[in-house]
Amino acid sequence: MKVELWIAIIAGAVSLVSVGVTAWNSYSIESLKLSDELRKETAQRQKEMSKFSEPLARSAYDLQSRFYNILKQGLIDVYLIKGNDREKLYVINNTAYVIAQYMCWAELVRRETQLIDLGEHEKTRELLHLQDSIYRLWGTDRENHVFRVFAGEQRAIGEALIQTGVQGQECMGYGSFLKTFTAGVNPLIDVLRSDVVSLKTDLGQAAERMTNLQHALIDLLQMLDPDYVRFPKDSRSKV
Repeated sequence: MKVELWIAIIAGAVSLVSVGVTAWNSYSIESLKLSDELRKETAQRQKEMSKFSEPLARSAYDLQSRFYNILKQGLIDVYLIKGNDREKLYVINNTAYVIAQYMCWAELVRRETQLIDLGEHEKTRELLHLQDSIYRLWGTDRENHVFRVFAGEQRAIGEALIQTGVQGQECMGYGSFLKTFTAGVNPLIDVLRSDVVSLKTDLGQAAERMTNLQHALIDLLQMLDPDYVRFPKDSRSKV
């Protein structure tokens, strides 16, 4: 009886161990599957984010460059005050466009980041923090009214330029902007144009907002392109 009992105990133990090993193997396999799925999901999300963050960086670069040219290179005096009709119109329309272009890509990134778990994305949290700072700089009333654009207006301007392209939603180009937003079509775009024109007399008063925005846009570029791969270092100087 004792031998039979020991045999039964051993058999039971072996059975329990077998069940445990099988369960552990199943758990390990499922864990590996989940980890692999998480990696794939993260990679896909990063790919989707890059679809918007790269043009956001380009639009930030274009806008900070325009502010630099206005504040340091005499663009207003040379082309808006002393330029011919074509040059004056270009400064007015293109400056309004590069502002609206940035707001458009900022809005597209804002929509995309709503789908991301920020707890697992340190870089995305940093991106949102920098964008929030830029939102506030546009909207603050502590500075002159020129180029003051409230948060809701920033989003509205951005939304107005969104169009559907081959790869999904994107910002319209400058040519489409000129055709779409003729005078009187969009009051917010008209205000941007008026603010550009006002720089002929109000440049000194608008300088603080433009300076703060240019600095913040440079910081955004530093986060998006820290190794100066896409945008050269000597073209990213703070005024």
